[in-house]
Amino acid sequence: MRTTEPGLQNIAKRRLSTAGRRPARALAASILAAVSLSCLNPRAHAQPLNVLHWWTSDSERQAADRLVQQLASQGVDWHDDAIPGGGGGAAIKVLTGRVLAGEAPDVAQVIGRTLTDWADLGLVRPLDDVAQRGHWRQAMFPVVLQTVSRGGRIMAAPLGVHRINTLLYNHHVWEQLRLAPPHTWHDIEAAAKVMRAHQVTPLAWSDEPWQIATVFETVLLSEGGPALYAQLASTQGWPAWQDARVAVALKRLRWLRDLDDEATSEQPWMASARRLQSGAAGMLIMGDWARGELEAWGEQAGLDFDCVPIPQTAGMHLYSIDTLAMLVGHDTHRPEQERMAEILAQPATQMAYNQAKGSVPVRMDIDPAQLDACARDSWQTLARPGSALLPSIAHRMAAVESVREAMGEVLHRFIKERAMTPQQAQAQLVAIVRGAAR
Repeated sequence: MRTTEPGLQNIAKRRLSTAGRRPARALAASILAAVSLSCLNPRAHAQPLNVLHWWTSDSERQAADRLVQQLASQGVDWHDDAIPGGGGGAAIKVLTGRVLAGEAPDVAQVIGRTLTDWADLGLVRPLDDVAQRGHWRQAMFPVVLQTVSRGGRIMAAPLGVHRINTLLYNHHVWEQLRLAPPHTWHDIEAAAKVMRAHQVTPLAWSDEPWQIATVFETVLLSEGGPALYAQLASTQGWPAWQDARVAVALKRLRWLRDLDDEATSEQPWMASARRLQSGAAGMLIMGDWARGELEAWGEQAGLDFDCVPIPQTAGMHLYSIDTLAMLVGHDTHRPEQERMAEILAQPATQMAYNQAKGSVPVRMDIDPAQLDACARDSWQTLARPGSALLPSIAHRMAAVESVREAMGEVLHRFIKERAMTPQQAQAQLVAIVRGAAR
């Protein structure tokens, strides 16, 4: 009986970045043993595929359910394994632990830099044959294929593209207070004064580190522009973090925090979306998954809420891409894994999933008229030649897990400890990124 998958023979020479800083040889040996043990008792060919993910909010659950329905209609069963926790940090830790324990799922939500790290270790199944049969290279956005590729091979099934640089605002509040749409920072400042005068909190905020980091990277793009942001997001771009515009972005971040009168709040992002929905807060800076959540609650874009790009980022797309990776370990499940990947890429599945999730399809051949105004602008920005398409630092597209978490902690301290200056916070960010580049 075959006990390991191709690529795992050399695993002792490598390391699994997302599992922490354990010695490479010991960690690799643990993974090799775990995967080998998992193959000693393969399940029956027709068993459902176990899928580990972190989609647990109302809209995320609806989106996952739509995937389940599309797959079931074509003979593939999904066994759900959802791990709560915004941003996916908890799910990544659980996934790593299960792989080490020999209990790896068949399919997992593994994205961005985490995906490439796992691909280097031989832990994910390449999908080149599926991509070729489905003409992925002709149908999908190049930036999507670049994100899911490693060494020229397709390593995951892409589901949808989220736009991070999104500002949502309550349409009813804006209409009642006769406010101008918030296209500039001056517009936001003026609107905030009016909202405060009418007992409306200008901006819903959470002090969760990953949420602070999400806002910060949109401000980095706004204040620094796409060229500087691209340098900040590159693996060897630590000198760019010394740029004066990073300190300007940190000042803007603190100013935005002060638009929420809550003294201390580390609420889930869904709670912030509820504040926006109710009109208790007028604005929310969050990836467009918040739009999906509002729509899951019955709100309509253009009627109950609107969304625009963060000031000074119109025509730019700060992206995070949802992907599902097929993990190695069970040779007998390969046909079902490949069939799942094939179905996930189909136009009908793409549209069903993304309309619930708040993201947009990864395909270039869909009809954008099927999308609402918010999603249509996101999709058209992706499709427009010359658009600045930039990977999210906060959502694993451009940073490994350890760097992402360390940066989030620095930003959290900066927000909470007012004695820390923007220059001090900037110096700490420089140290983190410089250390990772060595």
